[in-house]
Amino acid sequence: MNLTEQNLNLLLEANRILSSTLNPDEVLLKIMELATQIVSAESASLLLYEEKTNELSFDVVIGGAQEQKIKQLKLKIGEGIAGWVAKEKKSLVVNNVSSDKRWAKHVDQLSEFKTNSLIAVPLLYKDKLLGVIETINRKDGKDFTDKDLELLEAFSAQAAVSIETSTLFSSLNTEKEKFELIFSQMTDAAMFFDTDGDIIFCNNACSSLIGLMKKNIFSTFKSFSITPDFNTAFNDSNDTTTINFSHKERQLFFTGKLNRILSEIRKPIGYMLLFRDVTEERREQLLKKNFLSLISHKLKTPLVSIIGYSDIVSQKFDPASEEKHFLDIINQQGQHLDNLVNKLLDFTIIESGQHKIERRPVKLREIVQKVMMKMQDYIYLNKANVVIHPSLNEAPQIIADESMIIIVLKNLIENAIKFNPGNQKNVTLEKYENESMAGISVLDNGPGIPPEQKPKLFQEFFQIEESFTGQVKGMGLGLATCKLIVEAHKGKIGIENSSQNGSKFFFLLEKTISK
Repeated sequence: MNLTEQNLNLLLEANRILSSTLNPDEVLLKIMELATQIVSAESASLLLYEEKTNELSFDVVIGGAQEQKIKQLKLKIGEGIAGWVAKEKKSLVVNNVSSDKRWAKHVDQLSEFKTNSLIAVPLLYKDKLLGVIETINRKDGKDFTDKDLELLEAFSAQAAVSIETSTLFSSLNTEKEKFELIFSQMTDAAMFFDTDGDIIFCNNACSSLIGLMKKNIFSTFKSFSITPDFNTAFNDSNDTTTINFSHKERQLFFTGKLNRILSEIRKPIGYMLLFRDVTEERREQLLKKNFLSLISHKLKTPLVSIIGYSDIVSQKFDPASEEKHFLDIINQQGQHLDNLVNKLLDFTIIESGQHKIERRPVKLREIVQKVMMKMQDYIYLNKANVVIHPSLNEAPQIIADESMIIIVLKNLIENAIKFNPGNQKNVTLEKYENESMAGISVLDNGPGIPPEQKPKLFQEFFQIEESFTGQVKGMGLGLATCKLIVEAHKGKIGIENSSQNGSKFFFLLEKTISK
């Protein structure tokens, strides 16, 4: 391409003008104004390609009396000279349009503008069709030349880059506005920061909780004790990490999730922190723990006397006497209440963290044997049949606090028997295992668990409706205690989904590393 110094200066000026704005509408208008100047044309049209409909639409029209009407027109790819240029992705000079069979006459009729000659150039960005530029009729009445075509092609390359850039910028701005709108209306606090901890964005809820934002998260949360600390959380192999915040000087608690934002090669490029104020929840939990602990200890002392003395006194009466019968009832109910208090004590001690978990290698079979010894009277009195599957003889060792896991298995077996209203109560204990964890499953032949109740099973003080399992004495702490213990071991506890009768609960704990 041989361009004169004047032409080069014109293209450079065009490039400078196009680079001065990223507003899509301004970019398109400037393109058409520059196109008419570059080839000294009377009129010009910019047709943009609509990929969904495979059509060209008139977006910018300069010259002519009916611009708005023309903008309502659409040309199919291949229709008219512009449609041909779009289809072939080739430029075209037509100096006598009336003799060209591709000419779309209805455009002139609608615009009330007489087209004699035109140049049509495709707008291509990396071979992707963006649209077509048409310049119409030279101002001096002469034909368009190959030099005009070269100039317009050089300009169209610049124009295509500007259109793509402004479209991308507009799209990013739109997504940014959507993003900010969504996060500004969230009730949870949201904060985004880069890998150095510098804050990029925080929503209104975040500003309300924290107050004046500092430059980075480290100075923003300087007054809080953070578990785990940010540096530890950043290096966590998981994409999401739970973080707890406790103010150092006053009662203020937050809990949240730190989410890693990853590149295509899974390298962290930033972080999103979602958190909320849980101060009231913590206060309620503390009050509840203190209350439960107080009640448990206060009840324990008189219960020992009630159970002990009722047993001693009952032995002085004739077995068939009414006095003996009443004293036995007092003793039985006292033992039942003592069992509930023990469960309450277990729960409050574990939940409060007063029990230090001492983990060591333990054989699952030995845990089963110890639980069966503790529960033999309970199993006998409830006429239950507990089967120990042979797979437990070959079960691997786990790393656990044996005393705690005994509580877990005891509660699961007790529930399997207690919540089975049938005459024949069958319970099967079996090895439950995956690649890195091992545990025990407890299968019963009871009525099963209604699907809508399953998400609530491990909540404290929750019991399934009496109409489903029959009237059962208890407080709904057994499974909640199991969950606390297993999660403190970083294990898993749950119930398998089954369409058959009965329920199958399981727990999994870390295996010992085989040497």
